[in-house]
Amino acid sequence: MFAGIRQMGGKFVRTIGQARATATMTMMAACFNLRWLVSFLENKVDAFFKARPSKKQARAQAA
Repeated sequence: MFAGIRQMGGKFVRTIGQARATATMTMMAACFNLRWLVSFLENKVDAFFKARPSKKQARAQAA
């Protein structure tokens, strides 16, 4: 994961002021997360799906 951020420019930013540096790092982290999401979608991995058993399945497993 850190290699991906390093490849995008690393944690060294050339900006004037803390506010701009914070905004730059926030945008870099957002882009990094979007790249992960795209790779999940390309590989057919549902990153947001969490399967929960139905009530019937839970009762059947408990019995």
